[in-house]
Amino acid sequence: MLLLRNARIIDGTGAAPVKDQAVLIKGKIIAGVGPEESLNFPNDVAQIDLGGKTLMPGFIDCHVHITMNPDPKAPPPRFTNIPVRDAAYWKSRSLLYALNAARQTAEAGFTTVQDLTGLNELVFPLRDSIAAGEYVGSRILSSGICITLTGGHGTEWAGWAIVADGPHEVVKAVRQQVTAGADVIKYMGGTRAAFSAPFRGRQGYITEEMQPGIEEAHRAGLRVAVHAHSDVEGIKNSIRAGVDSIEHGVPMDDEALEMMAERGTYLCPTLSVYPASVELVEEGIWAYPGSEDRVRQLAEDAPKVIERARAIGVKVALGTDASMPRVWHGGNAREFELMVDYGMTPMEAIVAGTRNAAENLGLLDQIGTIETGKLADLVVVDGDPLDNIRVLKDLQCIKLVLKEGHTVIDRGI
Repeated sequence: MLLLRNARIIDGTGAAPVKDQAVLIKGKIIAGVGPEESLNFPNDVAQIDLGGKTLMPGFIDCHVHITMNPDPKAPPPRFTNIPVRDAAYWKSRSLLYALNAARQTAEAGFTTVQDLTGLNELVFPLRDSIAAGEYVGSRILSSGICITLTGGHGTEWAGWAIVADGPHEVVKAVRQQVTAGADVIKYMGGTRAAFSAPFRGRQGYITEEMQPGIEEAHRAGLRVAVHAHSDVEGIKNSIRAGVDSIEHGVPMDDEALEMMAERGTYLCPTLSVYPASVELVEEGIWAYPGSEDRVRQLAEDAPKVIERARAIGVKVALGTDASMPRVWHGGNAREFELMVDYGMTPMEAIVAGTRNAAENLGLLDQIGTIETGKLADLVVVDGDPLDNIRVLKDLQCIKLVLKEGHTVIDRGI
């Protein structure tokens, strides 16, 4: 058992912080929360005095690509031009990179991530190895490869997507990923590739194509997340089809946001992508020539979507799209900062990255808040994120990270 005492708790529910609290951990579970004198523990229990520091639930990022390197200047693997060799070599390099990325992300306080599009043969073994305790890293939920239409996003890279047109093919593709071991289904659905030719920013799947596959996924107990941005009508097609979350979701009008609020559809806005992309455009190293104006427009639209989503009551879950150029694994807390910069309160941003994110992933009964009976995913912060949300992205302020009661990193607590 372990007692964390003298804590100021922000529990993830949106409730005001409570000082002079203690959390009792038994194994991987939170066994009690409250004033120290209210908890039942033996006299010789191991204790850590937090000295009034802020104790929070482990953070959650609902949109990453853990096997991809976000450094646009990183040297590529040295290929031999022999395809059978190069494919295996690239996959091995990606998996080795992902081991570090998963650890860096956990050390930043993000104890859970959702990987939305990665090769089945890479991300599923990584997920399972971390879950088995063989490696240290964030808990991973993953879609594996995505489902897309002919010419859709995901087809730029061989093997990263199942191409499925029409409802029957889409249902079959969903069943394939369910059988492969996916935790969630990822559609590249609402819009085709926004930045890459030949269908830049056009609508993707129609509602009638998506809906049967979504129903099939739900029948199997899996949620459906959809890549949808750049075209408002394409986003609406996805909402009408019954997806569980809209990924990116910029731009959107009030009709789309009201539909989401009514249906309980989550918005995962991945705000970190936009300033990073504009930065690359301005430096002249943007990877998708011809889409520079669209990048700038999306960056202008993103704050407006957050403002209207907040006013209308859309549920927002934190996601970064870590792996996009300069959206760093381990730098995930930049998203908290951008949410606040774009009009959310610090508490709303924290809830988006804890309680809401857990609900979006279907894990609210296990993580996302500090409550008795939940997994002991906890972060100790030196500072007050309600006063300055930026402390969450300063690794020197992330003093202790626990995942299921085990220490991920201790920076001198």
